[in-house]
Amino acid sequence: MKYKILAALALCLGMTAGATAADTNFTLALARNTITAGEETFTYAVPKQLGYFEEEKLNPTILQADGSTAALQAVASGSADVGYASSVNIAAAIDKGVPIKAFAGITVQWPYFIGVPKDSPIKSIADLKGKRVGVISLASASYADLRANLKLAGLQETDVTIVPVGAGARAAAALKADQIDAVDSYSDSFTVMGQNGIALDLLERPAEMSKLFSVTMVTSEQTLKAKPEELAAFARAAYKGIVYTQLYPESALKLSFTEFPQLAGASDPNGEDAKKTAEAMKIALGDSIPSDQPDPAAWGQWLNLPADRWEALLNFAHETGQTDKKLTVEQVWDASLMPKIYDFDVKSIVEKK
Repeated sequence: MKYKILAALALCLGMTAGATAADTNFTLALARNTITAGEETFTYAVPKQLGYFEEEKLNPTILQADGSTAALQAVASGSADVGYASSVNIAAAIDKGVPIKAFAGITVQWPYFIGVPKDSPIKSIADLKGKRVGVISLASASYADLRANLKLAGLQETDVTIVPVGAGARAAAALKADQIDAVDSYSDSFTVMGQNGIALDLLERPAEMSKLFSVTMVTSEQTLKAKPEELAAFARAAYKGIVYTQLYPESALKLSFTEFPQLAGASDPNGEDAKKTAEAMKIALGDSIPSDQPDPAAWGQWLNLPADRWEALLNFAHETGQTDKKLTVEQVWDASLMPKIYDFDVKSIVEKK
């Protein structure tokens, strides 16, 4: 059964040609098929450009996957050492027997919302009945989020028409073309939609989502046993990148442009597109840091997610039909690497001139 699941998930997997370089010794599966101003900037581009990965003796590359399900397949099959995937998708995969484990947080907020045009008659989740709702893809966390919202509102998935539209500018284009009536996406994707002339209202989401969080680092059970030092080193460098970006956002933006020249504004760092990328990057960073504390020195082990939040997440996954069984925290989350991951001094992180 396990191998059938892996085979099915493999159908969702999409890789860039550059992600198979022979000299890659550590691979990150990103749950997107395009580079955005999201967590790949401050947890990958920034630490890579600063030499943090090199200091850890890691040479990471990115494997782009079409959504969380595809990223999890890459991890489970050994195509990637670590993946960035939605916490709910991680739980759902483990529930089906996929041998993976979450080991380090990336977000502390639940970034998914359902947005509707400002003049829309849709004012609540219940009003979506009979409407066309866009999601990033059918392998994405936005699809899982929509299904959960519908269930909590007393609706069936068949009560709406679900349309894969991508994120950001692509989703904005679908709204402009009247292909959808609403869209489920993440916070920095909505920022990009706004930059593309789409004014949206975000529908109020159920109270059950207040303790939830989304993107989490995940690895296979085999890799967790075989490469604990490398996993801790990768997460440590990534967390230092988060701290650097919070302290020196302008420098972090330039470093991101260097690593990812495909980002909007990279060719003109002082232009309007660059400002939009900086705005989207700031929104994404906000999902990964404490909302009430701007000073990283006061954050503590902010991404060592406590058991009560995992319990809330697993309850949510089960009650909304994402998992068949009510999973325990121990089945999904392994915090054993956290002491090593946080073995760095925030005060030693200084701006690169």
